[in-house]
Amino acid sequence: KGRIDILFANAGLGEFMPLGEITETHFDTTFGVNVKGTLFTVQKALPLMQGGGSIILTGSTTGSHGSPAFSVYGASKAA
Repeated sequence: KGRIDILFANAGLGEFMPLGEITETHFDTTFGVNVKGTLFTVQKALPLMQGGGSIILTGSTTGSHGSPAFSVYGASKAA
């Protein structure tokens, strides 16, 4: 009915890619979904949030614990 009480924002797209093979397209796609997607979801929801509402953002342990060939994903989750 035109309002949001709880927003759960989680975006997760990742592809294993060794550091020497990462392309700008790979980087842009991963950050576009995981960072921009989450940020703009929250931004668009804010005007619909009610007092006392909650915004819940989830991350990933990959943002603080590295995984081989998953550096772009890890960086996006840390962001």
